[in-house]
Amino acid sequence: MIFNTWLFALFGFWVFVLYWYVVPKRWRPEFVMVSGVVFYSASIPAYTVLIAALGIATYGTVQWINHTPMEDHRQRRLALTIGVAASVGVLAFFKYTKFFAATIQDVCKGGCIHTVPNLIVPLAVSFFTFEFVHVLVDVYLGKLKRVTLRDFWVFTLFFPTMVAGPIKRYQNFVPQIPRTTNLGSLNHLVFAAGVFRIILGLAKKSIIADSMNPLIQPLLTPGPLYGWWDYVTGTLAYTAKIYFDFTGYSDIAIGCAALLGFQILENFDRPYWSQNISIFWRRWHMSLSSWIRDYIFIPLGGSHRGKVGTVANLTVVMALAGLWHGAAWHFVVWGLWHGAGLAAHRVWQLSIAKRLPVLGALAPLSIVGTFAFVALGWVLFASPTLAIAGTVYSELLHPFHSSAPALRH
Repeated sequence: MIFNTWLFALFGFWVFVLYWYVVPKRWRPEFVMVSGVVFYSASIPAYTVLIAALGIATYGTVQWINHTPMEDHRQRRLALTIGVAASVGVLAFFKYTKFFAATIQDVCKGGCIHTVPNLIVPLAVSFFTFEFVHVLVDVYLGKLKRVTLRDFWVFTLFFPTMVAGPIKRYQNFVPQIPRTTNLGSLNHLVFAAGVFRIILGLAKKSIIADSMNPLIQPLLTPGPLYGWWDYVTGTLAYTAKIYFDFTGYSDIAIGCAALLGFQILENFDRPYWSQNISIFWRRWHMSLSSWIRDYIFIPLGGSHRGKVGTVANLTVVMALAGLWHGAAWHFVVWGLWHGAGLAAHRVWQLSIAKRLPVLGALAPLSIVGTFAFVALGWVLFASPTLAIAGTVYSELLHPFHSSAPALRH
């Protein structure tokens, strides 16, 4: 079920009315679960069983870890490994089987694999995976002491965050679940703020982001019809489109959550005003960035492995981030682009920046430079293939060479 559709508007309206005015207060958590199942089943009903099975397996593993003494490191590590492998395995199978099979087929020139499977990726499987891994790891580390069956399923089946996040944290979400001692009532100010965020999100997505589609065509199908300025305009248009797309969905999710009495963490904080690429990634898709930091970058050693180790970690982490966004090589290279930027900035901080005076007057130039770096990276994200992205970059690098009919004399 997509947010900017009449079906979702009708669904959301009835969920809100039933939640506050019909369902008994003590059954509101269960109603959240049921609404999540209905929301998810509107996509491919059969996959509801898959996600339910994965959730059951995750919850069972959580209890296994919780009931194993802290001293039994081997047993706890085994449980964690099995739980994480199950979640990541489901994600990898559905999202990346076709990608890896096609890659092997290309390498072998069709001699190794004769058929490339065409699997339909279950809705929100990436977000389910990240949230399940978060719960498993935090239970293993002792950060989560108690995970009840009801709380776990309300957390899992909370429909506002299923489509595009933000990625929730159990510790922040669960205390907001209505309890018999604190059932809560509809706050009209929160309601108004929630409605405003939903309207704002719909405007960002349907009015601004979608209006950019005609302008980004040069990035999708470059050719003799376009001149240099078309590629520049297309790059800037896509830079705007992806921001308003992502923030629009986040606004709708945050607004829907507010209508049910839940406060979800913000996901974007003026990322295009960042003075360097590190700040950009602290402001862009913040729930994803913090998840990657906590569950991949830090376990790999973070910034405590020297310059070479830090650069390697940043490269690996961002390549995986690119692959998470899409199962194609142009997404991987987009991740490597940002990994290279983060690594270069880290080396600059450690080696050069310390010896230079702080010049506040250069801040605007830093913002422009960071924006340009990010915008050029979006070419890789937007283009269907690496070859097409290469063509676009070639056109951008030759402003005085164009075969566009409009520029011919």
